[in-house]
Amino acid sequence: MLIYKEFMESGYKIFGLHGATDGLCNCGWDGCSAPFKHPIAKNWQHTPDWSDEQLETFEEMGQFDTGYGVLVSGLLVVDVDARNGGVDSYSDLLEKIPEITGSGLIVNTGSGNGSKHLYFKAPSNIALVQTHGEYPGIDFKSSGYVVGPGSMHMSGNSYELAIGSPEEIGDAPQALLDLLEKPERHRAEYNGEKVDISDDELAAMLKAIGNNDLDYEIFIRIGMAVHAATDGAGFNLWDRWASESSKYDRRQMDMKWQSFGKSANPVTLGTLIHYAEEAGYTEPVEFVSTIDWEVEEEPEEVVEGALPFSIDGVDLLRPPGFVGDVTAWVNAQCRYPREQLAVAASLFAMGNVCGLRYTDDMDAATANLFVFCVAASASGKEAISQAIADIHRAAGIHRASHGNIKSEQEIVRNLIRNQAAFYDVDEFGYFLQKINNARKHGGAAYLDGVIAILMSAYSKAGGYMLLNGDTKDEVRKALQIELKQCQKAVGENEDPTGQLARRIPNLERAITHIDNGLEKPFLSLMGLTTPETFNGLITREQATNGFIGRSLVINQLNSNPRAIKGFKRTPMEFGMQQTIAALYNGGNFDANETRVEYYSERLQVKTDKEAQEMLYKVLDWVWHEANQHAENTGLEAVVRRGYEMVAKVSLILAAPSGVRTAEHIRWAFALVRNDIATKVNLVESNDEDKGADPQKVLRAKILERISDEHGESVSMLANRIRGFKRPAIEKALGKLIKSGEIVARDGVDKRAATKYFRE
Repeated sequence: MLIYKEFMESGYKIFGLHGATDGLCNCGWDGCSAPFKHPIAKNWQHTPDWSDEQLETFEEMGQFDTGYGVLVSGLLVVDVDARNGGVDSYSDLLEKIPEITGSGLIVNTGSGNGSKHLYFKAPSNIALVQTHGEYPGIDFKSSGYVVGPGSMHMSGNSYELAIGSPEEIGDAPQALLDLLEKPERHRAEYNGEKVDISDDELAAMLKAIGNNDLDYEIFIRIGMAVHAATDGAGFNLWDRWASESSKYDRRQMDMKWQSFGKSANPVTLGTLIHYAEEAGYTEPVEFVSTIDWEVEEEPEEVVEGALPFSIDGVDLLRPPGFVGDVTAWVNAQCRYPREQLAVAASLFAMGNVCGLRYTDDMDAATANLFVFCVAASASGKEAISQAIADIHRAAGIHRASHGNIKSEQEIVRNLIRNQAAFYDVDEFGYFLQKINNARKHGGAAYLDGVIAILMSAYSKAGGYMLLNGDTKDEVRKALQIELKQCQKAVGENEDPTGQLARRIPNLERAITHIDNGLEKPFLSLMGLTTPETFNGLITREQATNGFIGRSLVINQLNSNPRAIKGFKRTPMEFGMQQTIAALYNGGNFDANETRVEYYSERLQVKTDKEAQEMLYKVLDWVWHEANQHAENTGLEAVVRRGYEMVAKVSLILAAPSGVRTAEHIRWAFALVRNDIATKVNLVESNDEDKGADPQKVLRAKILERISDEHGESVSMLANRIRGFKRPAIEKALGKLIKSGEIVARDGVDKRAATKYFRE
């Protein structure tokens, strides 16, 4: 019996495995040597905690029909292999450590003859050997995965539960941990793999990096990376390295180190390795294999119009790294799960947190976003806005947050009060609707001015926003008044924290450069709206103009989410608050400025070599895709902004760790590609008034309302798609199934026998 749900309920992560037909793995590659063991997801190392809705979808897709894998995270699994002398070795091991027989979960594996898995809990911060010379035929797995009980084996047998349950898994005997612990090495993670690294290797990396010319933020990141790599045991390494720096202050070192432990540390060993390699470090780090079988990769076939790289396994509901942690927290604030909106909120809010201080090293991208969140009324959007406000408060940037847009002049005044302006506007669709209606009746000048100033500020986050004469005089006067107030307070010793004194040079520079305009204005916007108000507004003109075209459109398709019983809002953990505050304040955890501003040179988030190559591929893909749309749809402008959005989103994902990797680019590209498809579908579904092909319009309207995670029945589609009768919808569904664009699934819920999903 498959008991993967019991593993999930006990806090362990699981994923589906490919089955096999006639001895060949169903992965589709004839050379695969791992039938019944091959994970369906390519990024199984990063398996998240599945939601109930996702699990139901996977079950409907048959991903657990033949078996599942259990991620060995926080576990030690003693794998006895009878074929290689493991049974005799197991007897010898029991003589030395008899407590092993007390395992809370023992599974007889499919190979039989005494082969078994014994499960224990194990600390994740110590490096353990996978094999031991005295015990051949036994693998001691503290990373990778094992095939779960109830799964099928290529022999025709199955993995049988012998003793216990996932809930009964207990701590590994200390004698076993002592036997397996690697001396003087730390277990860390790098690019999804487990790495065992020594103090000497860490010291060599630090020596290569040096520290005299490092920005303070990088200085702090190096400390955070050492803390993460050693699980807090490497203070002396960091302290010795830091002592040679002009930034060294012994009184601060202990406090900083302790703050790294209290924060939700977003910096990993990968950051340290990147800076070391950039400085010329070439010594290899010992990687530990996380799989117990080897499969040769299929050569990638280059196809014209194909994706620039694989995005298989990318979960758009779970961004990588610290932004993913924030996303999970945002969704936990919602009585009605709003997973897509939680992603939008975390990208928007974390872009605001990081945006004044960080840019990237390739395009000088800025992290401000325009995001439109489309969700049904009464479905829990208020909780999303509250979570954004909490993130802003944690960073200390809530003074720059605004809930509505009144006028062009007010937007400028807000950017004078603070360098940044973050707009989180409910019912934003009505605002766009007012603009459309005003244009039809020749009265959109005032509203067009609002859109123009929004776009101007948005695009000038790395430079200056020019002002007209009257506005320029107003700004100069306001700055001069504030400068006199600050000078007076400092002169009368009414500035105990020094905040006003630090403000004075910024004011003087702003007044000197006022003819250039507002310096580095940082404006972002998140508009919450309903599909009834928003979707119909996305015409060809709207989608290709600078405003909608530069925005991310996030659709929360489920209009009737089920409430979580016994729901209680989850307070933000102190560690997450500390990390958010440190990201905004450049490594300081206690800054409390009176104004949201940062005019110094932005710190560059480095892009590693693989990520650079992927970005170049995205650039080529955007060009080719835009060419195709120029010929077929006329929507090439929608596609051409794709690269800018990938750069922005990947910057937001990478800023907490300081290094942009392939994982960040892959996720950002998958999101932006989905955004482009959403806009194109919305335009085509609204083209019916322009003599467009009715079948093309109907196809777009169907695809607009379903995704690979959210399906609809024929009845629901017939209710929501106006102007088309049910027989036409059923015929269109048949064509979409035949073309492979959608799939029909039975028994998804009790209300509908069949629902239709994106393939």
